[in-house]
Amino acid sequence: GMSYFSSRESSPPQHSDSDVDGDEKSDLMLNEEDIDEDFGNEPSPLSEPLEISEERKSPTKGRAILICGKTYQRRYVGLCSALICGIWGGSCLVPMHYAKGENTSGLGYVISFSVGALVVTIFAWIFRFSYHLVKLKSVWEAYEILPPFHLKVMWLPGAIAGSVWSLGNVGSIVAVKHLGQGVGYSASQAALLVSGMWGMFYYKEVTNSVTVAKWFLSAFVTIGGILLLGYESHVEN
Repeated sequence: GMSYFSSRESSPPQHSDSDVDGDEKSDLMLNEEDIDEDFGNEPSPLSEPLEISEERKSPTKGRAILICGKTYQRRYVGLCSALICGIWGGSCLVPMHYAKGENTSGLGYVISFSVGALVVTIFAWIFRFSYHLVKLKSVWEAYEILPPFHLKVMWLPGAIAGSVWSLGNVGSIVAVKHLGQGVGYSASQAALLVSGMWGMFYYKEVTNSVTVAKWFLSAFVTIGGILLLGYESHVEN
């Protein structure tokens, strides 16, 4: 009788390894769901890479970009970049008015402008490389994390894009020389209208009819402003 009770009390419940693993996995999934609910995120599979989950989201909502270890919405990054482009791009030909030497304006200014663009591009590359070098402590890893050149794929499209942009930039420099900063460079911003029509009619980036109508309304306002500036300059002269 003693042996019967002792054997019944001393035998612990048996669990297989698969049951234990299943319990641990279920607990882990429940914890992750709780974390996702706390932060307002939808639970995503553990094995799904970040890039895949990002591609499945809407192209305009919920997408984020990592900058210096912090996450920002792509829409806000794009708007801030456009603001920076407007400020610095609209001021890029102001130094030409302070070039007092002979043949330093118009076409003579193009070479200086090109050298400045080259220097800034090189310094931007060196700055980004140095940032990753300090962070990763490895020259090779810092180089590998930089955007690749893709020379085999991009040499022709890149060369065409650079040539077209350079021709347009030469035109804007000549326009500023003969029409002034206010009229010449403002008229050169008709490039915004051309790029917008490329995006709507060729690349189909905007398909909503209401949005297209708003864009054309804004385009007419822009054209009207350019014409008024040109007329004012003509009256003053």
